[in-house]
Amino acid sequence: MSSLNHPRTLLNNALQPMYGAAVHDHVRWEVYSQGPSNATTWYATIYIDDQNFGYASAPTRGAAQDAAAQQAYEHLKQEKSTRNDL
Repeated sequence: MSSLNHPRTLLNNALQPMYGAAVHDHVRWEVYSQGPSNATTWYATIYIDDQNFGYASAPTRGAAQDAAAQQAYEHLKQEKSTRNDL
């Protein structure tokens, strides 16, 4: 996967026009794992301005964050599309 198509990169690029260099002040991650070390499941939730924009679980931390970031990105795209239709 190209770094430009990486879910966290796409999300960051979508948030830049709204927040500029202060993106990290508006985004918060909650990431944790559960289960035995040979079968750990990672959980990631991403909040933008304290609103839940994505939640995912996966066998690795990065995969969970990527899936949650993809959800957030899709949510932002849908919001933008809805606003443009008004």
